[in-house]
Formats: sequence, structure tokens, C-alpha cells
Amino acid sequence: MTRRISTLLSTVAVAALIGGCSLLTSVPEPVTVESRIAGLETEGLDVSAPVEIRWNAHMVPWITAESDADGAYALGYVHAHLRLGQMEILRRAASGQLAEVAGPLAADLDQTLRTIGYRRAAEANYPALPAETKLWLDRFAEGVNAYVARLDELPHEYRLFAFEPKPWSAIDVLAFGRLAGSDVNWLVSIGLLGLTDREDWPEIWDEVMRFNGGSLPSIAELEADRDGGRLLAALLFTLGGDARAGSNAWAVSGARTASGAPMLATDPHLGITVPNIWLLAGLKTPSFEVVGMMPAGMPVFGLGRNRHLAWGATNLRARSSDLIDVSGLPDSAFTTVREEVPIRFGFDRDIEIRVSPYGPVITDAPMVDDPQGRQLALRWVGQGGSDELSAYMDAARATGVGEFHAAMESFAIPGLAFVLAAADGDIAIGTAARLPARPHGAPGGLVVQPPESGEADPWNTMLTASSLPWIVNPEKGFVASANNPTAEAVTPLTIFDTPPDRIAVIESHLRPAGNVDREFMAKLQRNTHSPSAVVLRDTIVEAAEKAGLGSRVPDELAEWNGDYEADSRGALLLEGMIAGLATPVYEALGEVDVLEVVSRWAWFRMKLARDLLRLTPEQALTALEKGFEEMEAAGEEFAIWGDMHRVQLRHPLANAPVIGGRYIFGDVPTGGSNETVMKSAHSPAGERHWAFYGSQARQISDMADPDENHFVLLGGQDGWLNAEGFSDQLPLWQRGDYIRLPLTRTAVEAGFPTVTVLRPKE
Repeated sequence: MTRRISTLLSTVAVAALIGGCSLLTSVPEPVTVESRIAGLETEGLDVSAPVEIRWNAHMVPWITAESDADGAYALGYVHAHLRLGQMEILRRAASGQLAEVAGPLAADLDQTLRTIGYRRAAEANYPALPAETKLWLDRFAEGVNAYVARLDELPHEYRLFAFEPKPWSAIDVLAFGRLAGSDVNWLVSIGLLGLTDREDWPEIWDEVMRFNGGSLPSIAELEADRDGGRLLAALLFTLGGDARAGSNAWAVSGARTASGAPMLATDPHLGITVPNIWLLAGLKTPSFEVVGMMPAGMPVFGLGRNRHLAWGATNLRARSSDLIDVSGLPDSAFTTVREEVPIRFGFDRDIEIRVSPYGPVITDAPMVDDPQGRQLALRWVGQGGSDELSAYMDAARATGVGEFHAAMESFAIPGLAFVLAAADGDIAIGTAARLPARPHGAPGGLVVQPPESGEADPWNTMLTASSLPWIVNPEKGFVASANNPTAEAVTPLTIFDTPPDRIAVIESHLRPAGNVDREFMAKLQRNTHSPSAVVLRDTIVEAAEKAGLGSRVPDELAEWNGDYEADSRGALLLEGMIAGLATPVYEALGEVDVLEVVSRWAWFRMKLARDLLRLTPEQALTALEKGFEEMEAAGEEFAIWGDMHRVQLRHPLANAPVIGGRYIFGDVPTGGSNETVMKSAHSPAGERHWAFYGSQARQISDMADPDENHFVLLGGQDGWLNAEGFSDQLPLWQRGDYIRLPLTRTAVEAGFPTVTVLRPKE
């Protein structure tokens, strides 16, 4: 979801600048961590007792409060200090209020976001929350507002867009949570609508499904499948975004670790942008003692550790939505919601949102179209009642696997596979989601479903964490997830699987491992091996030999081991070959219009290998010759993969015209590729390019010691542009180093020596 958000921010940046915001607003001057901390106002705040905030050298806060309410307030105060500019744009996206600052170019986007109804869902959910959760949310928002009220200088984003801050509320926080939980499946389905009127749509869908849920095919299997139907899109980018969802997480039993206690490693895969979507923090109140990663602007520890338990997570791609054809329903079946979209530099837009018994009519939105002219409603679990915030709060206080599992009963979106390591020796993997009770074998592959009612409607029964798979202490001594389903469930968990590259590599290293330590876990998090790339390489080599071009295959490619290390020559040559080969392959097949879609699809290498085998000998010869030309050109321009494949710390404003170069804060070589454990996703390219998606935060925790928790962000902790803490973790990231986030008081005092105290009003 984060890359979708990043693209929304880019749209806002470009639209606002074109709309008349100042091109003369310069990036702030560099400022040190010490100066940023010293700039925090600390007097006369709405806390019942002093709140201590200790800071380390990377501007990570460790908050100690005498009450939970004061802890939530302090979190809001600190989040705003670190990320207010980022938070404001995300808040506007969730509520469909981008055109208010960006102008007419964002109006259609606002209308579409409002049709989906993230904010309506938040407003409907808030009254049903437990009193404790409401207080936590309200106090967090009060902390944000207290910080804004004391600002002497607004963040750069406010000044660039020339708008004033507005008060925050609990609804704002909940709405962003709904946006962040958008379902991969309905985003994919909306993208596939354009194909459903094709005569060969059933064959297209069959091929999509053949790529999901299977193991990596061999060349022989590819050869046998060479006459299969065309795959046009399995994961289509919609609403300007990316329908991917990635991450790795694994836990190892204490019987196989050096410390004798379980260990956990997790690294979320999201859009590569700065500020990072995560910020690091520690918190101690009467109810909480926790360290970990928090989404900016949300008072939850999405990934983290308390004294008893560490947790990681991966997106399950859970099928929590349907597109329903409501064309045949009478007008009386719909209700109408009327809203006004404020538009800067333009006339405000009055919109009508029709809501069917199954959800809002998404095809009424200007950015969603069905070629068959159907009226389609979005039926999504996220539009109903659920309480992820309470689930995360209870999980952060859990003393064992059982309590964590019970905490997830109210959790619905996005469906996650949680991986747990406990100080009592347990390890576990489990599914947290709310899913309709669809039977296996049902026509779940249809992009558009007919209306159902009564006993035929699977949405009458919703499955939750208590009835979905949870595995505790398996005999193999480890649990792992790389977006693959946790186990067979009573209902289909997903439609669109990820390729098995990452989970296969993770399990191949964990299965024989003993004496596992932090160095082992960190090395595995940076693993760059891609089994599917090896299959594609072997297919290309075999095809070249058949075409009489075997002599053009360089030894560095033929002998390449499949590792996308930054210093790999073989990875560079394969990617140069792919960049040259892809277009002529699909031109020969008459499918050039699908290349842009499939080139960013997780299964692209396997599809390209199979489609190469579909060509006639003459077509293959032409395509391979072009591939070799591009490969050789890339090999002449660049020496190794990292020369061509880069990580760039880009603020979303880097996409703006004229001034975009001001907002690039780092450009370094990197290893990894689309389906490596250390993911750094990219499109086919024989020229210098930048990863747009992938590993952007890491955690390792050893349950033998409450202080052995290690985290790092790709970028930095501070969202103030050009500040020292904005990008200071990039060197750590490159080296595979981490920041220690301890739990014991002695270690916190030693590692977080700078102290500020929020003091109550006199």
C-alpha cells in the first residue's frame, strides 16, 4: 500500500506546483540531531505528571510516562515533531482532501477516495471502540495538536503547499489506518476489469491462476507449457499505484539458537521513499513496555518486542473483498451520500456517492471504469466494523503466544501472517484477518461476482483469527512467511500468491541451521539469491544454443549462481539481456501491450522464460539477438550490478517538475532484485535505474535478553527535510548494521543519553 500512497503524494506535489505553489521555497538548511531535539517545546503541556523522553544519536525516542493517557499524548507529540509534514499529506489522502491543497488535478482522485469511503468507515467504527481505545486515540491526537500549536516554523511541506495546519482527531488516525489496510485483491480486480470483455478472458484467467500457488517450474515444465494461453496481467497497478505487498518474517526455536532462546527476524517490504513510513520508538507506561516500528501518524507498534514476546508480520494478500455487479438492483436499493470536494484554484465539486447493500458503487468514481458498462459495488471487510487498534494495543501487552492470538480476534485489515517468538520458548505463525466463509472450489477466480443473499452468501459468516490457521512450535524448529499462506485454511485465504523464491531461500537456510545468532539472521535478511532468475538464465542459454548463438553467452552469465549481489557481473548481464529480450518477445507474440504490466509482476521472469519458448525459431533468433545487443551494451557501460541498480532516497516531491532534484537525499549501489529476500524491485532496464519497492526496515530480536532488539530504517528517523536524522541510517543499512533498542532501564539510560521532559501546566 505504501507505494500507492507514495504515488498519491507525487500527484499532489506535481499538481500543487503546477497549481501555483511557490517554486522559490527552498529546502531547509541542514540541522543536527541535537538542534532538532532541543527545538522541542516541553513546558505547559496537558499531561498529569512529567513525561520523560530519552533520545539516542539517531533521534529515536524512548518515552516513559506515569499513565497510559500521558504515554499516548507523548507519542502524538513526538510523531508530530518527527513526521508532521508526512502525516498531513497522508491524512488528506485518507479523507479525500488532496485537491484542497493541490488544486483541480487532484479532484478526481479525491472523489475516488471518498467513494471508497475510508473516512466514512472510520466515522462508523469510532463509536463502537472500547473506552480505553477511544482515550488512547483521542490523547494521541491531542498530543499532535499540542505540538502544532507550539510550532515556530512549519515543516517544509506546509510552506511549499502554502496551507495552514488543521486540528487532528481520532477519526483522522482511523481513516489513515483504513487506507493503509486497502485490499490487494480489489485493487488487482479493478485493474483487471479492462480484460473481462475479451473473448479469451477465461483462458487469461486460467493462466493467471497457473502462476499462483505452485513451485518454481523447470525448463522441461516450461517447454511442456509453451502452448498455454496468454497472461496479460496478474497484478495490475491501479489508482496510480502498486498492487504488491511484501515482507519476510521468521522465528527460530531456542533449541537451534546460540542463546538457547527463540529469535525473530522481520523486514517489511514497502515503497522505497523518504521519510520512511515507519518510525522507531520505545514506550513504558503502566500498561506498556515495548519497542519497535510504528507507522508514522498511528499510535501502534506494528512490529516490535515487549519483555515476553517479539512479533513480525507479512501481508497475507487475504481475500477480504469482492466486486459485486449491482446493475440489476432497483434504485430503491441504493442510498446516496452527498459530499463537497474543496478544490484549490478551482470551483468546489459537489459529488453523490451511491451505496448499495454490498458497498459503494465504485464504478461511479471517475478513476474506475468497467468496459461492459456494469455498475460494480466494492464489498470490502474494511468498510465494516473491526478494531485493529485495540488488537495492536492488546498484542503489545501480550505475555505469550496465546494472549497475542486472542488479541487478534478483532483484527480484520489488512490480513496478516504474524510470526512470533516468546521468552517462554514458544514460536508461532498465525493468520490475523476477517474473511467471508467461502468454500474451497467456489468460483472465486471471477473478478466480478453476482449479488448473493440468504444462505448462499458467504459473507453471512465471517472467519476471524480464532478459526484461521495458527501453528505453534512445529517439529522443524522454525516458522517463516514471505507472503505465502500460513497453512491450509477452511476458506481460501488469497487469490494472488507470490512466487516461492523468497520462502524457498529462507527455508533452505533455516532448515539445516544450528547455533543461530544475530549475525546469521542479519545475513539472511540481506540474501540476494533468486531461483527464478536461474531458471530464466538456463532457458535463455538453452534457447541461444538452439538458435546458434551459444558463443555469445559470456561465461559470467553461464556460470552465474543466481545471487544479485551489488558486485555481481552475472546479475548485470542477465538484467541487460532481459531488458533487450522482453520487447521483441512480446512483439513477436502480438502482446506488446501487456509488457508494461507483466514486467512489474512478481512472476515476470517465469512468464518471460515460458513465452520465449513459445516463439518460432526465427522469432527466437530475432529476440535473442536484440537481447544480446542490450546485454553487451549494459556490460560495456557498467562493470557490476550495483553500478546499474541503485537505491535512491527520494522524497515524493522528487517527482515534481523543475525542483525535483532538491528532494533526492542519497543515491547508492544496492544488491537484490524483484524476488530476493532482500527485495529491491525494479522494471527491466539495461541502464541505470532505482529500486522503487522492497526491504525498507529490519528487526532482529533475541528473546534471551530484553535488550537484544536491533532495528534499522532505510533512510532515517526524522522527517524534517535535510536534517541530520533524515538519512543518517542509510550507511547502517548498507553495511547491515542495526540500532539497538533495549527494554531495561539501565540499558535505556546508557543508549539514550539525551533527555527532555514534557512538563504539565502549572
